[in-house]
Amino acid sequence: MRPSAELRPPGVYPAMAEPVISPLQIADTKTAGFIGIAQKGPIDEPRRITSWDEFAELYGYTSESYLSDSIEAYFRNGGQACFVVRVAHVPRDDSHPGMEHAAAAIRVVKDDWNKPTLRISALNEGRWGNNIWVSFEHSTGATALLTQDLEIGVGEALVSSTRGFKVGQLVRLYDRENSDYVILTDIGERVLRWGPETPVNRLHRAASPTYLEVLSFELHVALKDRREVFKGLQMHPSSRQYAPRVIAAESRLVKLDDLKANSPPPHNLPEPEPPTKLSAGRDGTDKITPDDFIGVDHGPSNRSGLLAMCTVAEAATLVCPDAMIFLDRAPGPEGEVKTQRVQDALIERCEVLKDRFAIIDCPQTRDIEVVKRWRRRTDSSYAAYYWPWVGVPRTDGTIKRIPPSGIMAGVFARCDHADGVHQAPANVPIAGAIDLSVPVTEDDLGALNAEGINVFRIARGIRPWGARTASSDPDWRFVNVRRLFIMLRRSLEAGMQWVPFENNDNKTWESLTDMVTAFMGDIHQMGMFSGGKPEDSFYVRCNEETNPPDAVNKGILTIQIGLAPSIPAEFITISVVEKMTPDA
Repeated sequence: MRPSAELRPPGVYPAMAEPVISPLQIADTKTAGFIGIAQKGPIDEPRRITSWDEFAELYGYTSESYLSDSIEAYFRNGGQACFVVRVAHVPRDDSHPGMEHAAAAIRVVKDDWNKPTLRISALNEGRWGNNIWVSFEHSTGATALLTQDLEIGVGEALVSSTRGFKVGQLVRLYDRENSDYVILTDIGERVLRWGPETPVNRLHRAASPTYLEVLSFELHVALKDRREVFKGLQMHPSSRQYAPRVIAAESRLVKLDDLKANSPPPHNLPEPEPPTKLSAGRDGTDKITPDDFIGVDHGPSNRSGLLAMCTVAEAATLVCPDAMIFLDRAPGPEGEVKTQRVQDALIERCEVLKDRFAIIDCPQTRDIEVVKRWRRRTDSSYAAYYWPWVGVPRTDGTIKRIPPSGIMAGVFARCDHADGVHQAPANVPIAGAIDLSVPVTEDDLGALNAEGINVFRIARGIRPWGARTASSDPDWRFVNVRRLFIMLRRSLEAGMQWVPFENNDNKTWESLTDMVTAFMGDIHQMGMFSGGKPEDSFYVRCNEETNPPDAVNKGILTIQIGLAPSIPAEFITISVVEKMTPDA
């Protein structure tokens, strides 16, 4: 109901408008989720990364696993953003940490009374922290003169200036003979106040003279070419310069824990010490298990590994190149079982969630029969297998062969961005690829393609020469078909959030039908469906037929959508007819 255009007598007039239903939008399927081993960075916590430089800053680089090189290849081949979950062997269920578990490099600093007062540790677990140097120094800050005699037990002092004094600071009151130490609780007009926890135990004369000065300490941190310096730090939590809080907010290398030493000020300040390395940092990768990769989901406060990544709605592609670590370390059945367990978990989560796709690596082997057996274990349209491994350059000029899953996640993103999710991610050049672990012949390529294994081919560079899922169902044979339906599912779920609790009647059905039909028509024009006309490509039904009275009474609304997806041309047949004579 719209308000009348004519003015009427004063009163209350309803001016209600019909709710606006936003059109459906194409869901983003370009973002990948990586699970793997990193040099540093938060463990079991998904982090969004938008460039290789950002990854290197947060997670570092290590050649001991495949994650770093795979992320670099991902961005080089078209990836625009991804999520990363770093995994390591860590104690679970409150078990006691052992030497096989990941640990942050630490150093415990003592105070003037030789009591532990601060624990400084690397920002996160790993051997990288063992290269961090730290040092402490004492320093002074603002000073002032006492302007009125100060009696024993008094909680405030009149001073010449309060400039530079702040609540929570440690202040020394001293003359030629005596010193007292207080923690400021309030600052007035040329008045400094403190609490009974730090009493004045001596008489101080203004004429002596008596001085007041701020005592603090500095922390210096260094890692290779990076330097961090924190000045004016305090040990009292009421100070804005409380050391653990300042370091937590500003440092990108370390964190501080207050060990609550019961030494009185100023004896609780950390003792000055020369630059010293942190120690006892461990990566926690030597004894890493498939359970560390798969993780647990015990609620928002206790998720890890793959199961933590699965809570990230944006991650439409799941990748775990470091699953091959187990096979590298223990070639044979033991390593195969562990690697397959991680890969099976990736596929199982995609099957359950139905809104993401797994890119799976095959072993780095020259035996094609091994690759075929590896692929035959799986029958799923939510996964695709790629082989062989791809050689990428290292900074020292050598070549490192990596699993292709990270590269293909970038290709998926590149094709989605350039053409759309309906475009088969194949026959595009791989950026940064130098060679393959195994050159594949045409006969081998055909045999592997028939098995649902997508092979890389050396032709005008190195290109993926296949776009098949691991499904035996002909309807779900192609990667782009499954990912098209994943996009549709994500789009419909996001755009139909207004539907729950609407009246389950003809009005809602018609609104839904119009909205979905318009969306399907738009993506039909983009070439995502086969068929020249919309009516030949898709249909949308939401009426009494799809919503019988029994379903309506149970609160169930059903909209039926049918479509004919675009199918990639795998085989091109060329007929050549040669005319032998002019009259033939």
